[in-house]
Amino acid sequence: MTECVKVYDDAMRIGLAIVVFLLLEYGVFLMNTSPILIVDDDPQVHKMLGAVLTPKQYSILSAGDAQEAWGILKTKAPRLVLLDIMMPGMSGIELCKMIREDQDLKDTLVLMISAKDSQTDRLAGLQYGADDYVTKPFHVSTLVNKIEHMLSKVA
Repeated sequence: MTECVKVYDDAMRIGLAIVVFLLLEYGVFLMNTSPILIVDDDPQVHKMLGAVLTPKQYSILSAGDAQEAWGILKTKAPRLVLLDIMMPGMSGIELCKMIREDQDLKDTLVLMISAKDSQTDRLAGLQYGADDYVTKPFHVSTLVNKIEHMLSKVA
């Protein structure tokens, strides 16, 4: 496990070095215009998803809980929210309902990510307004494909 963490840390440093080089060399680093908000109480999920999505030119916003996410949603208006269901305080389901009820945010895409994998849990997520549902653990390539597919429909 520690070897995986070291490889990950090395990859992050190399990725950061590439970003800095592009900024210095070209002055501009083009990002996809609509940010993606990651809402999860696990910092490792943020690190992993950020490491996968940033090289694909996505702008990433992060929130550790639903309350923090609500503040970001109201000020930054991301196009897509990757939303964990089980978090301390307000749940992802409650936040999803708030997004759907808000006139300014109701069209925001929501992809629920949860360790709950029963059919009942999936249906509940979709009934409360999620556009799609992925269970943990997930294959990163599958998640990225879902994200790209969802965003391509609204582009």
